[in-house]
Amino acid sequence: MVSLAVRTLHVLTVAVLVGSTVALWYGYRTAAVTDLAAARRYEWLFWGALGVLVLTGVGNLGALGVPGPTTDWGRTLLAKLLAVLGVVLGSAIRTLVVVRAGERNGSGADTMNMALRGTLGRSYGVTAGALLALVVLAEVLAHG
Repeated sequence: MVSLAVRTLHVLTVAVLVGSTVALWYGYRTAAVTDLAAARRYEWLFWGALGVLVLTGVGNLGALGVPGPTTDWGRTLLAKLLAVLGVVLGSAIRTLVVVRAGERNGSGADTMNMALRGTLGRSYGVTAGALLALVVLAEVLAHG
């Protein structure tokens, strides 16, 4: 029963993360979002959700057992873990861009120029694409 709860939390967290990333990408892309406030909120959400995903992912792996690296499942898991590492590193850079943009704009100012909006839109688009690729790898792991 606990493993079902852990898997459910994992899947729900992925859904929130992918949905919020796509919404923010679309918001910046269409200029429906023109300030840094949404990006700041998202970054907090992203890193908190990532923590939940790592904890529940380790829990899922513990319930299933660690596969050998010579199996197809083990190689797919390794590919997913490397992709997760890429998302983490890319997201750290994205978060630093948001933090630096806030520092440049002064205390509490949420205005942004078009170049920054474009940069954020692209970075959230890349994040969304990477998260969706991780979903595909997770589906392969779950169902072969």
